[in-house]
Amino acid sequence: MENGYQGDRLDVLTRRLSRRHLILTGIGTAGAALLQACGGQEPIPQNTPTSSGDSGSQGGAGSTPEGTEDTESGSGTTEEVTHQRGGIIKVAMIGEPPSVADAMFTTTTVTSDITRHIFEGLFAQDSEFNPRPMLVDRYEISDDGLLYTFTLRSGIKFHDGSELTAEDVVASLERWGVMTGRGKIVYSRLAEEGVQATDPLTVTMTFAQPTGILLDFLALHEAFIMPAAIAREVGTEKLPDEKTIGTGPFLLKEHQVDRLIRLVRFEDYQPRTEDPDGHSGRKEVYIDELHIIPVPDVTVATNGLITGEFHFARDVDPDQFELLQSDPNVVPIIDKPGMWICVNFNKKQGPMTDKRLRQVVAMAFDRQQALIAAFGNIELTRLDPGIAMQETAWHTDVGDEVYRNVDPEAAKALLAETDYNGEPLRWLTTKEYPYHYNTAAYIKQELEKIGVNVELVVSDWATVVQRRAQPDLWELLVVGLPGSWHPATQIFNDKEWPGWWDDPRKDEILSRMVELADPEERYQTIVEYQQLIYEELPFIKIGDSHTLQARRAEIQGYVTGNAWFFWNVSLSQGS
Repeated sequence: MENGYQGDRLDVLTRRLSRRHLILTGIGTAGAALLQACGGQEPIPQNTPTSSGDSGSQGGAGSTPEGTEDTESGSGTTEEVTHQRGGIIKVAMIGEPPSVADAMFTTTTVTSDITRHIFEGLFAQDSEFNPRPMLVDRYEISDDGLLYTFTLRSGIKFHDGSELTAEDVVASLERWGVMTGRGKIVYSRLAEEGVQATDPLTVTMTFAQPTGILLDFLALHEAFIMPAAIAREVGTEKLPDEKTIGTGPFLLKEHQVDRLIRLVRFEDYQPRTEDPDGHSGRKEVYIDELHIIPVPDVTVATNGLITGEFHFARDVDPDQFELLQSDPNVVPIIDKPGMWICVNFNKKQGPMTDKRLRQVVAMAFDRQQALIAAFGNIELTRLDPGIAMQETAWHTDVGDEVYRNVDPEAAKALLAETDYNGEPLRWLTTKEYPYHYNTAAYIKQELEKIGVNVELVVSDWATVVQRRAQPDLWELLVVGLPGSWHPATQIFNDKEWPGWWDDPRKDEILSRMVELADPEERYQTIVEYQQLIYEELPFIKIGDSHTLQARRAEIQGYVTGNAWFFWNVSLSQGS
């Protein structure tokens, strides 16, 4: 490798091969779910978080699971935690979310981070990204893979006091099927019977063709369940605060725009009995309240963490990493797999619809230098062509020769063959996420060296999200995407997602990827898909970023992952 990760390359490969072996023997993303399909089967062992340090990729303790570095303990050693009830944890978040918790309405991370605290789905991801039952008590899959029967847990309450029923699930999933790319894929494959509530606690989904990845889709935060009356009343509009009602361990108590999102413990929450594992299993809330505070400047957030103003910062300044390491009251967290970043193109209209111009951009800049510009600390980055990270079972390096082909002279020659006439390419960006702006500024500089003019259109993140939905307002932008997600679940698969990648070859490969239940056959579709990406360049992957977060040492029981959460944690006595 070219970025200082030679030492852990063998370990990463060993972990990935081991994980692939499990998948190919039927205990992977789909296989593990199938093992739980009927009651009475032996459950797969799960871990209990007992560490006062940060131990794991989304969950589990006792050792450091793959891909996460615990900068406090290093080796993942653990201590027994005696949780104290009470207290308020304050989280510094990058900015005001487009919606507080409606992850069907927006794909932004700032929203989904809150969604999982307020809402729950039928399933949730464990620390290995397998789907595990959450609101489901048990389920069955027919031998032909066409009928799924879900029996819900009884006595589960929403925040308004009403009890969860099958009708709530049907209405919520109908909204999901209209509003999200993954939901649309699922609903397009349903038979005439569709999704039905066959009794107050039973939901059936009947398919016209096998859909082997259904449970993976249902385990994502966007497939959350709300009261049926709200789902049908709100429709495709954004959930207003007063209707943000879920079954999760926290409820929304107060929202002051740009100042505070106040969540409080839901006293009637009914946790599962299984040991916690990632986002699945038992969720106990020990703190009284969780305050999420928009802090657009990462330097301010980092300094606030050091002074004790905040307990957790979702995004911290990489330039202050060594300072954080030296502070005994702060625990910096390098979380792998984090995200990968790319340059996304407007393929619906304008100059970037020309693949040759996308190739020009791809050859014009050095990926390593772009990562350094974005994140500063090279330890937080990695060069890799995969649309799924090395720590996952679905990683492939196909397309690596295109990914590493940096040739400004060839880019300049190809530019001369296009219809580009020097018009400025509008690049939407924000300084609220420094990596967005820093990456854009570096690539702008490299493009202008070969004769491509770039205009940086800088605004707050909420405005970027609004503008990117309008194809007449932009040509390029930076996007950060989850490195742990199965390629079939990535948001760029949706041709309506900003960037508008509409290609029948993509749709055909995705159809097979979604349909196939055999993990090895499905893996081959991932290889095909990534090859198509490097042929068409709907976006240009820059590289991997291992997320840098930090917390105060007084937070007990915190478990790292690619998405933070504050159940099963407490504040130490006297903090």
